[in-house]
Amino acid sequence: MYNVNTKRIDQVLQHLEKSIRLLEELTGRGAEQVLADDVAVAAMERALHLSIEAVIDVGNALIDGFIMRDPGSYADIVDILRDEQVIGEEQARLLTKAVEFRRHLVNEYTSVPVKEMFALVGEVLDSFRQFGPVVRAYIEKELF
Repeated sequence: MYNVNTKRIDQVLQHLEKSIRLLEELTGRGAEQVLADDVAVAAMERALHLSIEAVIDVGNALIDGFIMRDPGSYADIVDILRDEQVIGEEQARLLTKAVEFRRHLVNEYTSVPVKEMFALVGEVLDSFRQFGPVVRAYIEKELF
């Protein structure tokens, strides 16, 4: 029997939804307005970082709970979710892009390429939106 912490996964997915709402609001303002406002840039950095961490945390919880192969990196977590058919090919490609951007937000935070970040958010936002529903559907299918 699997030991999946569905309560924790749900908490993280709910938090992801908050970050997504903030990213939607910021991208709706447009690049010029956001990039000219240090507070908006900081908010986008934080919301993107938390969204990426949510994908990583939920991915790890699924990998541990369903006893999938061990990941070797953050990007490998996304690959495993794709291989196990939790997420699709295109979603995996976009989430991998986001996960790879993580190093800018965590290690190179004094020089985040903000134009690249704004473009990335626009590109991956739908994948973040789809993540919760596909994860919940996978859990439902596998556990019940």
